[in-house]
Parts: sequence; structure tokens; C-alpha cells
Amino acid sequence: MEQAAATQLLPGRFDPENLQVTFCNKTDSEMKLAYFLFSMMGKPALVKAGGAVTTLALRLGLPIKGLIRNTIYKHFCGGETVQETQKAVQRLSAAHVQTVLDYAAEAQNTEAGFDAVRDEVLRNLALARDTRSFSHISVKLTGIGHNSIFNKLHLRRTLSPDEQGAFERTATRLDTICQAAAAADVTVYIDAEESWLQNPMDELAEEMMRRYNQERAVVFNTLQMYRTDRVAYLKACLRRFESEPVILGIKIVRGAYLEKEQLRAKAQDYPCPVFLRKADTDKSFNDAIDICLENLHRVELCAATHNEQSITYLTERIQRERISSHRSRIHFSQLYGMSDNLTYNLAAAGYNASKYLPYGEVATAVPYLIRRAEENTSIAGQMGRELALLQKEMRRRKL
Repeated sequence: MEQAAATQLLPGRFDPENLQVTFCNKTDSEMKLAYFLFSMMGKPALVKAGGAVTTLALRLGLPIKGLIRNTIYKHFCGGETVQETQKAVQRLSAAHVQTVLDYAAEAQNTEAGFDAVRDEVLRNLALARDTRSFSHISVKLTGIGHNSIFNKLHLRRTLSPDEQGAFERTATRLDTICQAAAAADVTVYIDAEESWLQNPMDELAEEMMRRYNQERAVVFNTLQMYRTDRVAYLKACLRRFESEPVILGIKIVRGAYLEKEQLRAKAQDYPCPVFLRKADTDKSFNDAIDICLENLHRVELCAATHNEQSITYLTERIQRERISSHRSRIHFSQLYGMSDNLTYNLAAAGYNASKYLPYGEVATAVPYLIRRAEENTSIAGQMGRELALLQKEMRRRKL
């Protein structure tokens, strides 16, 4: 009987080629827009030039917000307000895809600005508690605290009394968010950032896990696996919590600042903290999967990746090892507007899948949108893959 029950809990076969599932939520006009955008993103020089021109035009106050809103913003963002995101949230939910709500706030550098971001996140948590429409949020620590202080702490330098007070306020903001998330039954994904800011962020994330992750993983720390030290960090983190009644929330990504990390290391003449070969990053990512699965009794894992090979590797292990707790212990996530063939087919097969759904004013979301465009051009084969799937579905629909 136990074996039969476990079998029922196992998901079906993950098939990223099922186009009817992949594009179940897309209208014909949305298909055409996606095809246009990904065609443009296949031209790296055009993406770089377009990003620079867009930033300049906004700075000069030129009337281009409408164009942005109806093209790249419409594809990659949920709306300018959390209320506007609810249509996208409901569409995702209809396909059994969860939402990770991501407030794309303008970079802040004042205490008032940090408080405003905290208050927005708290309003979102209250909405999640009252409506149950989404159950995950993303938090960027540089949205609630000073970059300069994170960097100083990373370098183990002593803070001035004013800086210490500011950092304590940052920690209090994060604690307030995590406490509200625990009460609302919402999960908090703490984003990873540049390597020269990360150590104090890891420490804050671990402290929040220690406070709130007794019964479930309320708080997840994000590990960028293109960093050469993250497998060692993961192992050390597991050792630190070995004797504590804490469920570690571990979100693994490949990494978002590759070129920036390489350029800074070269300019300041220190060892590059990220792998120079994609194969090494791929191995690091899959090694983290292995470590988390070996410790699944005290880890919740979120594999946030657009890499089909890593997703297939993880789904096949779930099937082969009959991991019946996969719904509560293993999560998959991709960005809204990208890799729908992965997200929707994972959800259709019975896996725990989600989309990162950013929202915010058009102008303040532009840096996010430029990163998404540049990220797409830099991922080997990403544009060709997206375009090939879109072409097949458009032919099927006779568009």
C-alpha cells in the first residue's frame, strides 16, 4: 500500500517538446509579439545599442514609455502595480504554475527609499494572505540596504556607528518581511547579488532561516553556481546547521553578473570568482542538486534555471529514486516570458513549477528588462530554442 501511495505521488514524464502545453496561455497576438522580441534579441549588437538608447531616451524625458510598455515590458513584466499583475497570476494559476512576485524597484540609496520598498513588500504579503493568489515573493537586499555597507562588511571592515545603525535597520526590515511571510504562509526567496556584497547577505539569510525555517522553508538563500566557491559554501552551510532543527531553503541559479564579475576581477587584479568555462558552471549546478537531494530530509531545493539538461537531470532523479516528497521539497522556477516549454510542461507533469513575475513602473523596470534582453543573447542557444518553438506553434496555428 505504501508503495502504491508513493507511486501516485510521483509526477509524470517531463516533455519540454509538448507545444500545446507550452503555449496554452498565449493568444495569437502574444505569439507574434514573442517571436518579434526574440528575433530582435538574437542580435547582440542591436540589444546593446537598444539598451543604451532606451536608457538615454528615458533620462531625457522622451515619450517612449508607451512603446516599451506595449512590447518588451508587456512580455516580461506583470504590470506597473501589484493589482495589474493579478491577471497574469490567474493565468499562471490556471496552468498550475505558481507565482514568485518580484517588485522591480528603482535602486534605492536612502533610508526612506528602503522603508518604501519594505512597505510595498509587506502590502504584497498582506494581499497574499488575504487572497491566496500567490505564495512566493522575491527580495533583493540592495533594495532595503546600502551597497556600500554590504561591501564594507564583505571585506570585514569595521562599520562606523552611523553605518552600524543603518545595517541594523536593514536587518530589521528583512526580519519584518520574513516574519510577515511566515504568518501569511508565503515563501521568501532572497536574491543573490555581486560577489563583493554577498558574504553579509549570506549571513543575514542564514539568520532568517534560523528564526523562521523550523517547520518549513519560509526563507531561501540564493546560490549563484557560476561562482567557484558555492559548492564549498553549500557544504559548509549544511555542516553549520547539522545539529539545529532548521530546514534549509536553497535556491540555485547559474548566475546573473558574469561579465561584470570578470571585468572587475581583471581591473582590480584579484582571482576571478566565477568559472570561465560554461561546463564548469554546469557541473557546479548539478553538484549542488546532488548535495541537496542527499540532504532532502533537511533541505528544500529550488532549481531556478533555464537549462533543459539540468531540469531533465533533476526530474529523472526524482522519477528514478521515487522521491515522493518532491512537491514539498523540490521546486522549479523560470523567469516570466522565458522558457515556457520548461515551466508549463513541468507543471503539467505534476512538478512544483513557478514563474518569477516582476512588476513596477515602466521606467524603473527598464534596467531589469535590459538585463533580460542581454541575458537572452548570452545564453548559448537560448534564442534559437525560443524561436524554433514559436515557429512550430505558429505553423500549427497557421499564423
